[in-house]
Amino acid sequence: MICCEVSTTAGFLSPLLGRMRNTACRCCYAALGVLTISSMPSNADDRRWRVFEQADGAILAVSSTVEASDDLGSPFFRCQKKSDRIEVQGTANQDLRNTMADLIRSGGYPSISLLPEGPLNSTVLDLSYSEMGGDWDYKFDLQANVPAIHEFRRTGRLEFKLGPTLVREEFKIGVESIGRFIDLCKRPPK
Repeated sequence: MICCEVSTTAGFLSPLLGRMRNTACRCCYAALGVLTISSMPSNADDRRWRVFEQADGAILAVSSTVEASDDLGSPFFRCQKKSDRIEVQGTANQDLRNTMADLIRSGGYPSISLLPEGPLNSTVLDLSYSEMGGDWDYKFDLQANVPAIHEFRRTGRLEFKLGPTLVREEFKIGVESIGRFIDLCKRPPK
């Protein structure tokens, strides 16, 4: 550390300088600790589903902040208000990446099935690499009124299958926000 470098030029000053160096190091560590703690969100334990409304859209994410920030958990959802379409984006686990690789090698189609099954429960999965996070991300679109969305609203759990691979995304804290988000996305009744 920069603050811990003290030169001992004179032998008789060595014990004094040693104590000063130790005191300086402790002060530096204490200052770093205070800076680290003060930069942490005060509500770090308050991770929950939150809705972030924008002028023409909305985002649903697990977050510990009440303001839209880069603290978005996986998965997160976004939509244009009243569009009846929801985009789902999350971090792909190793099994999902392996299954996608097998599909690519065999010339297969990356169609996923949303669970529980129902009408309009099939969509296409897109897999991409995020250089910013160093992760592989999946993305797909779905309608705001499919059975999987109703189940997600009720339980906080979204499930889908790509070939033999089952992906289960589940978080229950703040599940009431899911309903609010879906209502923002749904097309108004005629």
